[in-house]
Amino acid sequence: MGLQFCRRCPEELAARVLATGRAGHGRCRAGGGLLGFPAPRGSRTTAAILRVSPPAQRDAAAVADRTRVAPGALRRAARQAPPANAGAALYAARVLRDPSGLFEWQVQQRARGSDRRRTATAALAQMVATSEEFYELYRDSQRQRRELERNQRRLDRLARQTLQASELERARIAHQIHDTAAQSMVSAFRFLDAARAYAQGHPGQSVDSLLDNASERMVTAIKEVRAVLADLMPPGLEELGVSQAIRSRIGSLSAESGMEMTLDGELPRLDDLVERTLYGMVVEAVTNAVHHSQARSVRTELRVTKNRAVVTIADDGQGFDPAAAERRRKGGGLGLLGISRQAQWLGGAASVRSSIGRGTLVRISIPIARHTGSRAGYPGSGSEPAAGGRSGEVTS
Repeated sequence: MGLQFCRRCPEELAARVLATGRAGHGRCRAGGGLLGFPAPRGSRTTAAILRVSPPAQRDAAAVADRTRVAPGALRRAARQAPPANAGAALYAARVLRDPSGLFEWQVQQRARGSDRRRTATAALAQMVATSEEFYELYRDSQRQRRELERNQRRLDRLARQTLQASELERARIAHQIHDTAAQSMVSAFRFLDAARAYAQGHPGQSVDSLLDNASERMVTAIKEVRAVLADLMPPGLEELGVSQAIRSRIGSLSAESGMEMTLDGELPRLDDLVERTLYGMVVEAVTNAVHHSQARSVRTELRVTKNRAVVTIADDGQGFDPAAAERRRKGGGLGLLGISRQAQWLGGAASVRSSIGRGTLVRISIPIARHTGSRAGYPGSGSEPAAGGRSGEVTS
């Protein structure tokens, strides 16, 4: 009927037993039968109270306001209570009235209480440990969620950058074809059209000069188209590797510009896509030096350092302001600073060091192990060229 309420029920009966020193009986407020007696026999300080019969349903429901339990629940509890066991009550009375039996019973109760406390303490410790484990799992899940969110943002950013770079590359190729090969073919068509019109208006007269000019324009257009194709798919790259392709392109740029260019070192064979990307980055850096640096010479070095393919392109030109280059990068420009983005896609890094009047040094570093594919083995690592004497740096 409620633990605290039932403990207060036998106060009147216990007081009567202690006052008289004899056994007595009564009923609790819920109607249950109670038996009281001194424990041990003859004691005037301690009384034992036994419940010897269940309460009636009506009496149990009458204490609903005191126990804060619904009347119906109390009636069901009284109806389902087991009947009185007179033998058990008499046995309990004999044990508790005997001093030795009472002492043994108290020892058992203390032992049971200790067991319950130990069990409760162990359960509490287990609950604490379990809660700590759940908290650690929660923290791990939160860290993993944040990491997944960062990776998703990184993938989204790389996807946008890839799309932007693809669109810019398409625009660059379109402008290059429009400004070179397309103009040459238009000029050749005009010469051919002029030759046709002249031949119709002047039968029997020679149009060889017009045809020669048209032929020259067509040859120029063919060369320009081949130059564009060479940028897209360098000749010899798949067969001979990126080192030979870079060497061939640098030789062509040196012959076209009249600038002194040197290439030292070799690189191992890498995956096809990586070789094409690395070739494009090196050619972009060398081409920028040719067109913008006003340098007298450009030196390119190929090295393998700590299992990384390292390429450095150094010129003795006019240099540039790194802060301005950083602003151009934020604006989405290509050129030297676009190289760093491509290097990131390959798991590497690129840096551009420059200062006004002291030239420019571009360094590209790509991991080899993840990009060798089925091509096993590569040259041993060598020493990396120093980059001292340069001020200002734009890295990625």
